Amino acid sequence: MIKYTYLFLLFSAFVNAEQKTAPFMLKPDQCVALEQGQSCFIDIEVQWQTELKGDFCLFVDDVKAQCWQSTQAGLWKNELEMKTDVAVSLKDSNHQMIYSGKVKYAWIYKKRKNKAVRWRMF
Repeated sequence: MIKYTYLFLLFSAFVNAEQKTAPFMLKPDQCVALEQGQSCFIDIEVQWQTELKGDFCLFVDDVKAQCWQSTQAGLWKNELEMKTDVAVSLKDSNHQMIYSGKVKYAWIYKKRKNKAVRWRMF
């Protein structure tokens, strides 16, 4: 009976434990175009969290997207147009990379070499 009491206490402690979020979350992590080389449009969301307060900037392919001052967490939502993989990184005020991730570019059909429409009547 005592071991069941311990199991119950352990289970209740596990259920009541706080759900910790990932320190850097990038979603979705892939954008799919119909044909290779076509633009792919994606609504992206980046959520981050650090242990210490500080000044941080989010970069999309080395272009500054947004900055936060004296904070530990941030959220960024935006639409991206892409034809290649896109690198997303969070850097501190000293330009040291804190987190990084990548949105991959994919396609369904390979790029056609000849754009001419080929059809026959008979």
